[in-house]
Amino acid sequence: MSSSTDATGSPSYPTQEDELRTKEAEAEDFNKSQESAFLEIFQTIPKKSSQKLFQQAKEIIDTFNSLLSVSRIQPYEKQEELMSGIKKMLIEQINVIDVYRIYTLKLNPKTAHHEEKI
Repeated sequence: MSSSTDATGSPSYPTQEDELRTKEAEAEDFNKSQESAFLEIFQTIPKKSSQKLFQQAKEIIDTFNSLLSVSRIQPYEKQEELMSGIKKMLIEQINVIDVYRIYTLKLNPKTAHHEEKI
């Protein structure tokens, strides 16, 4: 942490709010880079279904970002509860995706990547 000097010549130190803003800016940059990577994956899917998947991926990201924006205006205790709930929901959704993926691979093992064969 560095200090700067204000107009009176005395050092001024970052406030807790300044630190929070810095962390939020870092999180925003990280989210944008992750969004790009996430959307890039969907753009590599065959043309026939890529546009639909790309749109769905974009909607997922937009919904998630809306949830985070709404949570930021809540008191910190409420934010922690909301983040915990979102995390649980995402874990459940990941489990659902894994089950569908495994089911699909059992139906048609030829579609599996070489390391994922069941």
